[in-house]
Amino acid sequence: MKVDIGNLLQLQSIDLEIGRLEEEMAEGAADIEARQKSIAARQASIVELEGKLAICETRRRELDGEVEDETAKIKERQTKLMNVQTNREYQSLLKEIEDGKRGVKLREDETVQLLEQVELIQGRLSEQKNLCEAEEKLLAEANAKVATLTEDLTAQKSKVVKSREAKAKDVDAALLKRYELLRSRRNGQALAGVTDGVCKGCYMNIPPQLYIELQKAEQMLSCPSCNRIMFHEKAEA
Repeated sequence: MKVDIGNLLQLQSIDLEIGRLEEEMAEGAADIEARQKSIAARQASIVELEGKLAICETRRRELDGEVEDETAKIKERQTKLMNVQTNREYQSLLKEIEDGKRGVKLREDETVQLLEQVELIQGRLSEQKNLCEAEEKLLAEANAKVATLTEDLTAQKSKVVKSREAKAKDVDAALLKRYELLRSRRNGQALAGVTDGVCKGCYMNIPPQLYIELQKAEQMLSCPSCNRIMFHEKAEA
């Protein structure tokens, strides 16, 4: 039984190392993905800001055209003032001229507001483009680092997997199946040491009689709480 426990402990140690390598590779991939999402969000923001600029520019051209048209009409009415025959017609033209000037003033005010808005948007757009450019540079560097790291970790994992295959052959088929099932359900740890009657897998006390049997090391025993395969582990000095 001690030999079986020893083989399983070695196998578990190998599996935990494989898990660590896979986790490290996954962290690198997750970092790349997070950077890519951040860049995509900035690019979307840039497109949105450019769209707002285009709308502002279109409206500005419309206002320029309206001001130009209204100014021409004002000049035309001012010319007509010289030739009016009645006071009523004169007053009507004056009112049209004043209304036209107010319209021009309102459009000019809107143009000023648009220009201020454009300046603000251009500032934000420039900032987003600079940040996006910097993040793309960092992403390229991160891609290179992760590619190198992944290559190294993959090579390490390949060696460990071969070691795992060799060690698995030393374990009884039925016991190996039980080990694999527990490992899949217990976050990679199918075995747990028990010290002073406490399972280190779930940190629950096991029955005293079961602890006595465990110390005899005559049979394979499982923790009543977490079902991990138990082995006696002496307390550290």
